[in-house]
Amino acid sequence: MPPSLEQLRQHLREMILPLGFSGFWYQGIPHHAHQSYVTPCRSQLFTPAALRRPVATLASSSQVQSLQHLYLARAARHDPNFEPSLDLSAPYRYCLDPTVAPQTARLFRNHGVSSVLSWPLPSFGLSTWSGRFILLGAGTVGPAASDELEQILRQGQALLLDSHRARFNPYRQSRLFNPTAIEVLKMAAQGLSNHEIAERLHITARGVEYHMESLRNKLGAANRANLIHIAHQFELF
Repeated sequence: MPPSLEQLRQHLREMILPLGFSGFWYQGIPHHAHQSYVTPCRSQLFTPAALRRPVATLASSSQVQSLQHLYLARAARHDPNFEPSLDLSAPYRYCLDPTVAPQTARLFRNHGVSSVLSWPLPSFGLSTWSGRFILLGAGTVGPAASDELEQILRQGQALLLDSHRARFNPYRQSRLFNPTAIEVLKMAAQGLSNHEIAERLHITARGVEYHMESLRNKLGAANRANLIHIAHQFELF
């Protein structure tokens, strides 16, 4: 039986505590998040506002979850740290200088946090999205501790994704797609015709085509086969 999310929370808390981190939140994040945030356009699935929503995520406690929601709702939009934290190429330490990020510094300080570290974890098993930990604590992490922390977080991510992968897929959790459209797509991938899909879902064949066309437009697919291929890449079903 796979470990529960509560068991995984506790395990990760115990592993990062000796390194000076009292809490965390983990989140699935699309590979193109940084580019989408810096240069938004209508054709992108994730708008800057969507990237500031607490989806596909797990917090180490209810208190940390509350802090995360407050940060994303009230501070992230004006925080100079948020954009670079979306860069998945390397870890990023938040600047909590009150003269640079006053609202962010005040919010974290009020919750007893003096250090915030964003740690991305690309995975060979994820072709369109990655995981990232936001670590909350005090002080700095030296080179030796950084190596140990990387190992701990990689192991933690592997456990999270082994048993709860769909929960952290931002393409599935961000409500980008109509649930009926995803059901239509699943059946199309199984080789069913529009008429057969319509009968099973109790909608019209025209309704099936509407959902397929909507998905093709959102995902930039050239045709039905290409749409199914892209959907598999995004793990939509």
